[in-house]
Amino acid sequence: MADVSPDALIGELAESYLNSRCVHVAANLGIADVLSDDPRPVAEVAKTLGVDPTALGRILRHLASLGVFAFEEAGVRNNDASEVLRSDSPSGLLPLTRMLGLPIIWQSLESLEDTVRTGRPGATFHDPAGFFGYLDTHPDESHVYDEGMTAMTVRRIARTIPHYDFSRFGVVADVGGGRGHLLRAVLDAVPAARGILVDRAQVVKDLPPHDRITVQPGSFFTDQLPAADCYLLSNIIHDWADDEALAILRAVRAAAPQDATLLLFEFVVPDDADEFEASDIDLWMLSLVGGRERTLDEYADLLQQAGWRLTRAVPTEVQTIIEAMPS
Repeated sequence: MADVSPDALIGELAESYLNSRCVHVAANLGIADVLSDDPRPVAEVAKTLGVDPTALGRILRHLASLGVFAFEEAGVRNNDASEVLRSDSPSGLLPLTRMLGLPIIWQSLESLEDTVRTGRPGATFHDPAGFFGYLDTHPDESHVYDEGMTAMTVRRIARTIPHYDFSRFGVVADVGGGRGHLLRAVLDAVPAARGILVDRAQVVKDLPPHDRITVQPGSFFTDQLPAADCYLLSNIIHDWADDEALAILRAVRAAAPQDATLLLFEFVVPDDADEFEASDIDLWMLSLVGGRERTLDEYADLLQQAGWRLTRAVPTEVQTIIEAMPS
């Protein structure tokens, strides 16, 4: 935005949430799925979706002005940008966008000023149980969240797994591993290994069977974790403040053999914070759960307090794989 005037920059940022909400609406309604390369009249699209044609047309025209969807004399059609919001798009952006449009996520950001004033996560202003407590009692939204996180994980796997050699591990435990996409990718890379997937019961229920994966429903806060050669914690520690992060790391350490390896998949704040490309994710953590992104030194300190020693950090195209061994 170097060529944008200060007035234009602030004006654009101040109203950009409108653009986000329009994209969320498009994703939630499944607009891209009922369009193709051939234009359809807006009234016909509205009838298919069961929505108000005037309101739909106005949102679509705004999205088209942003480059999402295209208007022609005969109506509206998909373009390259809107195609990624189709349910059959390999991009994974539809479930990710639907997740970002969840009421609890939007409301948490709405309370960002309260968070800055008090230090409390925004979600706690809308549910005293916090973000994950809210999801536990709202299964429909929890499902949307899990689908979004799965899509995010799948988008990152191909750009992280090739950067680390997993061949020495016989048993790999994915703690808080969601639907197991990361674990399956690791097992694909190491055909002789077997895996253990640990996550909340509502997350791992109805998973298709895998001949090398044992599913263990449970919580890393309250349940005994399994013994393994390698533990994967992908985007887990950044969800939590230091006390909870230490509890998780200590729970893994209590289960880990002395020769085990712990791998954290996280964004790492560089020494020059001005170069931190994931500052937006840091604010998501602040608003939703009170977590944070950390420097490598901060991870090393947490690991040391929990009975681990940081052995190396492996940068990848998207995140850093932080390796630790029992101290």
